[in-house]
Amino acid sequence: MLKNIVTKLIITSLLVSSVLFYYFQTPYCGAVFDSVRRNILNGLPLDTIEELQAKRSVTLLDLCQMPISKLNRSLTKLAMPKPDHPGEAKAFRHLYKLSQDNKINVDELQKVQPQMHDLRRQNYADAGSNTMSWQSLGPGNIGGRIRSVAFDPDDSSHIYIGSVAGGIWSSKNSGDNWQPQDDFMTNLSVSSIIFDPNNSDVMYAGTGEGVFNTEQIRGLGIFKSTNKGQTWNALFSTQDNTDFYWVNRLASRNNDSAVIAATHTGIFVSNDGGVNWSKTYQGRSNDVDVNPDNDNKLVAGTWSGLLYSQDSGLSWIVAQGLEHINNARIETAYAHSNTDVVFASVDHNSGELWKSNDGGLSYQLINSGLSYLGVQGWYDNALWVDPLNENHLIIGGIDLWRSTDGGVNFSKISTWWQAPHSAHADHHFIIHHPDYDGVNNQRLFFANDGGMYETPDISVAKGGTGWKELNNNLSITQFYSIAVSRSGKLIGGAQDNGTLVYKGDSEKWRDIHGGDGGFSAADPNDERYLYGEHVYLRLHRSSDGGASTQSIYTDDMINDKPNFIAPFILDPNNANRMLAGSRQLWLSNDVKAVNPKWTSIKVATEGLSPISAIAIPSSDSNTIYIGHNDGSLFKTDNATAQQPEWIDISGANLPQRYLTRITVSPVNKNILFISFGGYEEDNLWLSTDGGLNWNSSTGSELGPLPPAPIRAIAIHPIDHNWIYIGNEVGIFTSNDYGRNWTLEPSAPANVSIDELAWGDNAILYAATHGRGIFTANTNSVIPDAFYFEDKLDAPINSLIESEKKVIRGLIDNSSIAIVNGEYSKNCTGNYTNTAGYINNGDTLCLRHQSAEKHEMKVTTELKLGLLAFTFQSQTTTNITPNVSNNKSGGSIPIISLILLTIMLGLKLKNPVN
Repeated sequence: MLKNIVTKLIITSLLVSSVLFYYFQTPYCGAVFDSVRRNILNGLPLDTIEELQAKRSVTLLDLCQMPISKLNRSLTKLAMPKPDHPGEAKAFRHLYKLSQDNKINVDELQKVQPQMHDLRRQNYADAGSNTMSWQSLGPGNIGGRIRSVAFDPDDSSHIYIGSVAGGIWSSKNSGDNWQPQDDFMTNLSVSSIIFDPNNSDVMYAGTGEGVFNTEQIRGLGIFKSTNKGQTWNALFSTQDNTDFYWVNRLASRNNDSAVIAATHTGIFVSNDGGVNWSKTYQGRSNDVDVNPDNDNKLVAGTWSGLLYSQDSGLSWIVAQGLEHINNARIETAYAHSNTDVVFASVDHNSGELWKSNDGGLSYQLINSGLSYLGVQGWYDNALWVDPLNENHLIIGGIDLWRSTDGGVNFSKISTWWQAPHSAHADHHFIIHHPDYDGVNNQRLFFANDGGMYETPDISVAKGGTGWKELNNNLSITQFYSIAVSRSGKLIGGAQDNGTLVYKGDSEKWRDIHGGDGGFSAADPNDERYLYGEHVYLRLHRSSDGGASTQSIYTDDMINDKPNFIAPFILDPNNANRMLAGSRQLWLSNDVKAVNPKWTSIKVATEGLSPISAIAIPSSDSNTIYIGHNDGSLFKTDNATAQQPEWIDISGANLPQRYLTRITVSPVNKNILFISFGGYEEDNLWLSTDGGLNWNSSTGSELGPLPPAPIRAIAIHPIDHNWIYIGNEVGIFTSNDYGRNWTLEPSAPANVSIDELAWGDNAILYAATHGRGIFTANTNSVIPDAFYFEDKLDAPINSLIESEKKVIRGLIDNSSIAIVNGEYSKNCTGNYTNTAGYINNGDTLCLRHQSAEKHEMKVTTELKLGLLAFTFQSQTTTNITPNVSNNKSGGSIPIISLILLTIMLGLKLKNPVN
């Protein structure tokens, strides 16, 4: 009887184990216990796997190991690759710059910078901010897209970088920290920087990102510095010259310091320091290199093949071997140890390496089939040749590949999804340290979409080993948005760098959702709930303060052809209610639900123009204002009805171009500002009667706004006469409700301001597209908001201390009090719970005793002037992990269970006495 029972138990256990084993099996990765990954893997057909390998640098091992967010990012990028030439997609940011005729008004654009120069020389009317109030919040650890790097010839520890939207930065300690150089250059889109080989005080910078990615930024020619980059001036010969709108690469001849420029229209040579230029080649060009041993010889990569010059760049010959290549980006590099050898990285067949043994006259195919460029070699394409060893090369696209046999064989040395432990994705420039010797110094530096990375020893760098991230205070992140929680926690969407969260430390911003970020929102009452989006309205939500995210969009929303960066907002009167715009307006009344329901409450416009702006008054959920790409404007006063009624309030005098922003008065729902794109003089309008009538609000002759696209509007929450706008070139303030405007002189650099948002107590935040996030305290009687990081997994019954916080924004000293804890002024270690006072610039630390039981919270409240801050700890868990929750993948746990069952059965069947 017992024997039969044991036999049945064994058989049952084996059957159950087998069922479980096969249930958890996935293609490519074996048994996977993480249900999210398992569902994704089970839904991937073989052709998608092959495409991930060929186009996104994702191996089978990566599929099994990479974080889910990174895997989803790869699948999204695969479905929506970057456009492979400028005609395939209209750049989203380009839409902001177009006038009604779908062209850029060049005449008005050229007025912007002279007007900015005049405004900086004028006194300004204070609108609550002052010259001491603005500060950068970073991100100092995220970085942004960099396309050029140069070393000071006089100091090998001094590095310069050119960012595509944040200007020129330098580090005097090999990247341990960075400082911006001349924040108010008239253009901060830097694509190439070089030193004069005969005068190290002279530098040149090419502006304009000419690879034509979706958010390309137009330049204003070539700039020159005569004081090692401290200040820059545009070369007059290139300033308003269409040939120099996009300067892709600069080079210089060694003997006579002549400058050669590869631009979107051709190759140009100047023999007099940039005063005059000769066009020596007609056609789109991305790279040019001078032979390091002979100034008469040059090579160039164009979109129609490779070129060779034997007369210092005055004329060009088409190189042989690549005649079949057309409309493809090509990068070139000389082998300095043997200048007869030239390599070319060609955006053909997902990446090909070609080699010349005759100095660039003819080329032979060396390597094809790696797919190192994927489908975006037009966008990221980097090439480096060891200056001492022609057989040692690195090529870069999404990831980096290294060869030690002249390019015949390559091995992948970086893994983008492991960043910052490996190099970030999308490589644009590679350079070695000036003291590189191939033995004792093997330092290489990499510029990519994530900023600056270094490998201290290229011979050992591989995967997540041997890399060093150098984004130390390098605040060049390109934000689209920012939102602020009640405690000062920030969430923002960034180009190339996902959705980011800030909790009080500029060096510890965190990516909570990969890909390109878009609009953002923060629950005003519950800081656990944060919202962001990936492109085309792929909304996501965090319900744990940014620790994890979940998608909350539907296919109907993203199939409705929204903008690349599509607007969504939380109803300020109801945090469960969210509105999102594609061509229709989508509403969710349960946005905190596991799977929110979405319904359309506004049909598409007749012209099917996408929604570009949404606003709800803070006093009435029934009123909604909606703007569109074509400038049309709609309003409803019964938005909570099942089918709201919409009226067109597009006044006859309003522009018919991209409507960028709608901002409603915090005290009157019928008072609102709207703004438009385009380089035009009528970009800001005011209505005081709910949109029935409109008046231009761009200022008087004494204080006008420059004719630049406006991206952000903010009305002061206390003094409603104070208005702030962010446009393509900075922040402007008005203290008389928009009748006159002045440039905010201490505000962020000469950079696009994409959003302005208010935190508690009149703290203003500015999201810039190229210089990160800035904040200003517009109320001098209270300190700037800050945030104490919670201490989770705290030991039981222990003293728990907060990190240090510097108090900023105070004019006079402020009162301080503590509840359920102690504070230390200037963090000397002397703690007290007695009320006192604190001054601007003082440092503050908090502490308390943690709970006496597991998983219990203790909260300390700090009262600082009119603000309240909290510091919280939670004691460790006391639950033994369940083996069935293992999420590492693999079939070992199931196999072990089967073996254990068999062994137990055998033991019961044949007991040992």
